[in-house]
Amino acid sequence: MKILKYIFLLIVLLSVGGSVFIATQKSNFKIKKSIVINSPKSAVFNYINDYKSWQNWYVWEKDNSAIKLIYSKKTSGIGSNYYWTGFDGIGKTTTVFVKENDSISQKTNFNDAISESNWSFKDTIGGTKVTCGTKGEMPFMFKIYAFLNGGIEKILGDRIEKSLVNLDRSLDYELNTFSIKPNGIVIKKSTFYLHQTINCKISKLNYNLNIIIPNLITFSKENNLKLNGKPFVIYNSYDVQKGITNVSVCVPIKNRIFTSSGSDISCAELEAFSAFKTTLIGDYSHRDVAWEKATDYLLKDKQIQNKSIPILEIFTKGSGEIKRPSKWETTIYIAIRSNYITKVPAIKSIDENIEASEIVPQQ
Repeated sequence: MKILKYIFLLIVLLSVGGSVFIATQKSNFKIKKSIVINSPKSAVFNYINDYKSWQNWYVWEKDNSAIKLIYSKKTSGIGSNYYWTGFDGIGKTTTVFVKENDSISQKTNFNDAISESNWSFKDTIGGTKVTCGTKGEMPFMFKIYAFLNGGIEKILGDRIEKSLVNLDRSLDYELNTFSIKPNGIVIKKSTFYLHQTINCKISKLNYNLNIIIPNLITFSKENNLKLNGKPFVIYNSYDVQKGITNVSVCVPIKNRIFTSSGSDISCAELEAFSAFKTTLIGDYSHRDVAWEKATDYLLKDKQIQNKSIPILEIFTKGSGEIKRPSKWETTIYIAIRSNYITKVPAIKSIDENIEASEIVPQQ
């Protein structure tokens, strides 16, 4: 009996001693990891800035199937966040600071433990140097978990390193896998649409689209307006040399409305026009290549561009429907001079997936 008593006392002393030892260890931590990614800085920034892309590269807990993710309405930029639940607790990460193509700061609350993550992006030989730093303070129970699993550097450091490697692989495939398909001549039918027109740098166009399109959709819902298709962009001007574009960011609606004077959002009507349609399947960053190909197709088909009508793009499938950029779909319409008519008796469409707002014309 005495032996058992001594063993019990020894276990108690070891437990107390271990607890005291763990409690006296540093609570705060600071970890930083870097990688050079073979992708343009703006593309890397946009990919990390959008939480919906994180499922493609971020290393989660051991049992991924146990994790449930909930995103905020806005998934990129300041104020965007995602909330998760898993077998080891609940957490929320929120973006608190963004400097375009330069840096991102986020705050995470995981089981009431607060930490901060900072991302920086620098042009370098071979691509973009991405640095992820995280710092915070561990509560006692997390210190025990860290102690039993090799330390906080191993737990978080390894996860960050693996995530950065996955990020490089994911971006390389997702951003560089694309195809361009000529669909032929169509009639783009008329529609009413809400729009906000802006001047911006071409390099910041995607960033602005991610802000304006959700705002237009929210405006439509708040005013009980029925949408009539996918969001689109009208390129009023596009100056490559100056790197500036003027665009109208639009969402189609069923009926005309009148907005108040001075409102950023206006209503207009898109008149029907003949166009050469081209489909880009892949990341939107290949827009310029798709435009060039579309122009080549147009010339080969001996069509003349009608430059009085701006180029129009419809975001047929985007990040809202598909998380992988290689699967995104953008349809490009270059207006042509044509005497085509809109009635099509017994003609098979050039585009088998033709949109309801289009009719293939007949000579």
